[in-house]
Amino acid sequence: MAISDWRRYISTQELLPPRPHVVDAHLFLGDNGRNKVAVDIACGTGRDTLYLLEKGYQVYAFDKDISSLERLSTHPLACSNPSLDLQLSLFEEYPFPKANMINASACLFFCKPNEFSILWHNIDTALDVNGIFCGHFLGTNNADVDIHTDQPILTHSHEDIETLLKKYYIISWKVKKEYSAQLTNKKQRWLVNTLIAMKK
Repeated sequence: MAISDWRRYISTQELLPPRPHVVDAHLFLGDNGRNKVAVDIACGTGRDTLYLLEKGYQVYAFDKDISSLERLSTHPLACSNPSLDLQLSLFEEYPFPKANMINASACLFFCKPNEFSILWHNIDTALDVNGIFCGHFLGTNNADVDIHTDQPILTHSHEDIETLLKKYYIISWKVKKEYSAQLTNKKQRWLVNTLIAMKK
């Protein structure tokens, strides 16, 4: 999905299929979600949450946007489903359960650096050994974007991602180049890193 689409899908994502890397992560775990726990970070209206419920996971999903959660909660698969725990929460405040899969799709780059540090620690602590992390990191080659400054979008270099995942086996790492002003109102070359990794 192009960067320019990522804000637009917030209002329409209930119409979209699950993201391919979430499907791949599920298949890597053995194509059986029974007795497995998944966390969907910034779940929105639930395109990935609903897929994981369909596959039999106990799903813990959260978002800071109450309208998206309300829309998700009315879906027939989510409504009164005992396999879904849905919460209104900020990234850094969510109480993660122990999990076999944690999905952080199209959301990490909206964290502030201090929020991300807390969030990543919580992800790493919650994920079981042999558990799967999947999600997106946003990178850039532009010198005017620095993750240590107060930028509206959090970016990670290739080396940053390698450091974050040093305790993980990389199953898949796909990089897509985009040129867009959608996120910062200034055209920049972004690198969309889509990862699937297994905790050692």
